[in-house]
Amino acid sequence: MKILHFILGKANPDRANGVNQVIHGLAKYQSRAGHEVHVVGVSSSMTTAYEKVQREEFEVECFKKFNTETFTYIKGIIQEIDIVHLHGVWNMKNVRLGHYLQTIGKPYIITAHCGYAMDRLKQSNYLIKLLYHKIWQKNLYEHAAGIHALTREESTDIYHFCKNENIFVVTNGVDPDTYDKYQYVVHQERRKIKFGYLGRLSVEKNIDNLIKAVSLLPDEVKKQVELCLIGPITSNVTKLQKLAKELNIEGNVKFLGGKYGEEKIQTLLDLDFYIHPAYSDVVGISVMEALALGLPTIVTRTSHMSYFNNSNAFIMVEPTAFDLSRGIRSAISRLDDREQLSANAKNLYQKQFNWEVAVKALVNEYRKACI
Repeated sequence: MKILHFILGKANPDRANGVNQVIHGLAKYQSRAGHEVHVVGVSSSMTTAYEKVQREEFEVECFKKFNTETFTYIKGIIQEIDIVHLHGVWNMKNVRLGHYLQTIGKPYIITAHCGYAMDRLKQSNYLIKLLYHKIWQKNLYEHAAGIHALTREESTDIYHFCKNENIFVVTNGVDPDTYDKYQYVVHQERRKIKFGYLGRLSVEKNIDNLIKAVSLLPDEVKKQVELCLIGPITSNVTKLQKLAKELNIEGNVKFLGGKYGEEKIQTLLDLDFYIHPAYSDVVGISVMEALALGLPTIVTRTSHMSYFNNSNAFIMVEPTAFDLSRGIRSAISRLDDREQLSANAKNLYQKQFNWEVAVKALVNEYRKACI
């Protein structure tokens, strides 16, 4: 198939922005599967009007602005394309391009990337977003050839906002080229049991409740626990450091800063358990990375993991401080089960959360949308 991804950004897999990492994985493995893949991005941070960036097995054509010249160029590419894949919400560029695709009868798929989760909607400008959706975005979604939800839970979130009859579910994945090379090994005889989180360190990621969860542990358990927070040190971190000090657990909480590439993987492999406290997520990339490494994992139900709970690949908890604390205690009680948890985690990644599997399923949905 001939596929066009239209995105904001440059599909840089080393950026903290999860959508860019997803686009990179999709385009790489679609290209590897023999499809002709075009990626066009708009990035206002560029210093030039146009730039062609080489990624793994595909190129990204990047424009600084979505102006008449850019739009005309994209229209030229579309003439030779079978299907267009749009990404994201609250993006007027998608609305303009989607309207054009409707006028010429070109099928397009759109992925919301968790943009309709209620807690995210209410983080800022909630009423403005509702108005924007009603005036512009609803038409874009309802006239799509299909809407790609990343989890079954997300498909329900989307359904509340539009009545497109083809909402289908295909999970994201991570790169087998990277993660098939590694296998977690249980750490024996350690002075501390290391729990870790990877991602943006901020209150909206529920890191405050994760820190509070450590403070709720009984004193004899607390002495055994070290919480490693892996992510860029920003102004938000100061608030979290202050919280750890107020709770008298600053010795238990380590802020390790951003880690990337091989250093990130080795930092994760040094953990005893990965822990993901999100209020809402569509199986976050860091969760999939942990599973792919075979890390024993604790993850919130609200990370949309319910449908995978029968895999016995993780410990599921609620996103509250007291239940995260229960999850930590449960993990400690299951130290002898880590090898089995690890094997189950790796198996879940291989069956569900890798790009080879995801791309095959997604391209099948493309073909059905083009009929």
